[in-house]
Amino acid sequence: MKNTLLILLLSILNSCNGQDKGAEGIVYFSRDKGMTWKNTSDGLPEKISIGLGGIAASTSMLGLATKEDGIFIFDFKANKWLSIPTDEQIIKSNPGGLIFFKNEIFVGTQFGGIFSSTNQGKNWTSKNSGLGNLTVRKFAEIDNTLYAGTNDGLYSYNEVLKKWKFEYGQSSLQVNGIAELDGTIYIATNKGIYTPAGNSKNWKQVFPGHSLHNISSSENTIYAMAYNELFSSADRGKSWQSIQSGLPKGLYTFNVTKNHTTVFAGQWDGVYRKDGPGEAWKYSGNGLPGGFAATNLKTYHGILIISCSERKLKQGMPAKE
Repeated sequence: MKNTLLILLLSILNSCNGQDKGAEGIVYFSRDKGMTWKNTSDGLPEKISIGLGGIAASTSMLGLATKEDGIFIFDFKANKWLSIPTDEQIIKSNPGGLIFFKNEIFVGTQFGGIFSSTNQGKNWTSKNSGLGNLTVRKFAEIDNTLYAGTNDGLYSYNEVLKKWKFEYGQSSLQVNGIAELDGTIYIATNKGIYTPAGNSKNWKQVFPGHSLHNISSSENTIYAMAYNELFSSADRGKSWQSIQSGLPKGLYTFNVTKNHTTVFAGQWDGVYRKDGPGEAWKYSGNGLPGGFAATNLKTYHGILIISCSERKLKQGMPAKE
């Protein structure tokens, strides 16, 4: 069973790397609620990789962070990605998460903490004051406050002091996802889900026994993405149920988001949709290459955007000059 799963994962990754004949792009858009997908990778280098959380959307801007070439912003008039200047130190630090917060670009890295720019990349500033760990995994904006998940906990950004405030954490607690529901924050970690206990500074664990890599919320539902199963809670984390039905067995979900009235899940082999609460997931990847691992899933003014983690030149394809 383990060998079969390993072969399946390697096959999917090879497709993502462009070794599958249909793997032509790394970013795809859907403008019809996930019914069809179109390769929208024009302007991006042939050899790039995008980390988890590497796509960001604000009310006026859509962008992505590549590990090799820095930040790109999508030009909707030209229908292509445009590169903006990215500090060399960001590239050296292995950029991952990206967010647009109050007209400022924030990039999280694996080795160098957080960098920001207020002028579309012309100048970058290190924003690490107050951080106890420089491995930044995810960003989230909740109630006009910027949050960052690191390898030792959750931090919030104080705009006046230009300093990060420690909210909750412990040694080796990896905060891999951040969500909010009805004014309450939930963090997905390698040790379960934690949320504040009432109005106190104490936090409680509401989903023990699982290592999670992401979390999201929609209306009255929390989605918990464990490494081999997808769960949901409709009572603010008091109880959880598996909603894996219809998804590939044993393969975890990267992202869950709602677009209009449909919930979408980014999986190892593409995108799945759920049109009603009582329905099973069904594949919704028309136009995607086979085995497209949808590691990032975002919405921008009704448009669904997904990306794979990396792409490479197809065999025999010359690089663009």
